[in-house]
Amino acid sequence: MRAARLALVAVALLGATLVTSASAREAAVPGTPKGLRGFELRPNEAQRTFSRTPAFAWNPVRGASCYEFELATSSSFTGSSVIWSNVSTDANSGKHCRPVKVTFVKANDPSSIGAGGDGASGEVDVKVTIPPIRIPALSINVTLPWFTGKSPYALYARVRSVTTEGASAWSKPYGFNMRWENIPVPLASRPGLVRWTPVEGATGYEVWFGGTGPGNWLNKIVQTHTNVADQRDVYSFHLEEGWWRTVQWRVRALRSAVGALPNGLPAVSFGPWTALYTATNPSWTSGPIRLIAALSDTASTGLAPPHQLMPGLTFTGDRSLDGTEFRLFRAYVFSDRDCVNVVFKGSVVGSPAFAPRVNGPLKLPANVAELDLAFGGILPNDKNEHAKTYTADTFPLVANESFEDDRSLLRLDLPDVDVQTTRYYWTVVPVVIRDIDGTFEYWDYEKPQDACEAGRVGVFGKDSKPAQTSGGGPYVSGLRPNGRLLAQAGSLPVVFSSPLVAWRPVVGATEYEVQWSRVAYPWRKQGSRRTVATSTVLQLPAGVWYYRVRGLNAAQVGTPAMTWSAPVTVKVVRPTFRISGR
Repeated sequence: MRAARLALVAVALLGATLVTSASAREAAVPGTPKGLRGFELRPNEAQRTFSRTPAFAWNPVRGASCYEFELATSSSFTGSSVIWSNVSTDANSGKHCRPVKVTFVKANDPSSIGAGGDGASGEVDVKVTIPPIRIPALSINVTLPWFTGKSPYALYARVRSVTTEGASAWSKPYGFNMRWENIPVPLASRPGLVRWTPVEGATGYEVWFGGTGPGNWLNKIVQTHTNVADQRDVYSFHLEEGWWRTVQWRVRALRSAVGALPNGLPAVSFGPWTALYTATNPSWTSGPIRLIAALSDTASTGLAPPHQLMPGLTFTGDRSLDGTEFRLFRAYVFSDRDCVNVVFKGSVVGSPAFAPRVNGPLKLPANVAELDLAFGGILPNDKNEHAKTYTADTFPLVANESFEDDRSLLRLDLPDVDVQTTRYYWTVVPVVIRDIDGTFEYWDYEKPQDACEAGRVGVFGKDSKPAQTSGGGPYVSGLRPNGRLLAQAGSLPVVFSSPLVAWRPVVGATEYEVQWSRVAYPWRKQGSRRTVATSTVLQLPAGVWYYRVRGLNAAQVGTPAMTWSAPVTVKVVRPTFRISGR
């Protein structure tokens, strides 16, 4: 009898427990994500300032079906401050895990480069479909501008989980800044050219030239995508060495926003100007034109070492093959030793060096009145050379620096080549002015082929470095099979669901391509993705996978493709834990 009463009591207690558990489950509040942080390579990095767009990670929430994320310029996340969000605005917001279609209002590049400028302004709608965030990590496909705040951060991120109970509260805001990692440092150069160290995260540079010429003050800004700039402004149409003997200069890195960002953030942001430097050039050297060296991130007089960026081309002398003296020149680059197949056409310069500019060639004088102004002043840059230009065999010529309205279409760099089998050849030819009924035309005085056959030919290699995808282990993040966040991967990362992969930036790259394959060799592409960030999330089914990364340089002639990284192995497995919920 006593046993029966105890059994009844036990049943009653069990019922009460079940009712209590059910009530607790009904009242359960979705867990708020904790530990939100930004990183460039691994989630265990402790930093708040980034030179390039960071990825984000947070501690996983039990029972989360997906996550919602917002990025803003204010810790209050008011509507006008939000610059990226995957939160839907429909009636089921916070209750589902489906792709979200959003429209960003993106500002065009309004920057004015050099005297007068030629940038365009306005707005354009960018429609983007954002897939659900299934893992506690995220990579955003945008180039965030350099942007720092006083309080003390300029940008803020927050995240919330979505479970069967609905959306959780937002996490504590994570504040961070975007800032250049270093400033340019001058490198050894040649007469007529300045050179500096590349800056990580920069998409281009502005160079300020200053100083005094005979009765003139030089104050001009030019823009380049590479780390060299010629001094054509002080040499062209100036025979007195006082113009170019001493040239002051300083440089600053710039970062152009790429991807879907709303209006309000700067389309172009800048690093600080360097200290004022002085370039001292020797007296003009007369004699046969002689090629000297190619200079960019490296300096070469031959194939080694290869360049990662389009080099500046330097030379000396002023006499053509027949001994005639000139003070205007044009550089060419070819794919063959005979200098027949042109891959790059330089613009007319008076300096003993040429390096391509983003803001166009010099505006050449087209008549006597304009020539008189050029003798006493500094020529501006323009969309094209202004006057008509021709090759020595009568064909109209358009320099690679010329553009219509969109400077993003400029092709001022060269594709990578295998220096063991392929290389670039270059030469310089003199240019003569012809007066055709009062209108000036600029003609090459020699055929490049003839100059190369006579021995006036240089050679250089172009080969970018591959993206660095590991350092003490691959830069792979994601959920471990036990549900914890993988922060430091071994030689073979093992993750559940979607790995987030990262890499170090490549000099000259404006975008990146990631490919994945089931086998490392022979490579059989199963899928690919492009991003302007240096990380991305791969949606892969269970199994062993290989991925590789390469930079894409939009300024290259022809293909933007750069060098592939070595394949990296990652294993994707099914979970060994159970996600609970109703």
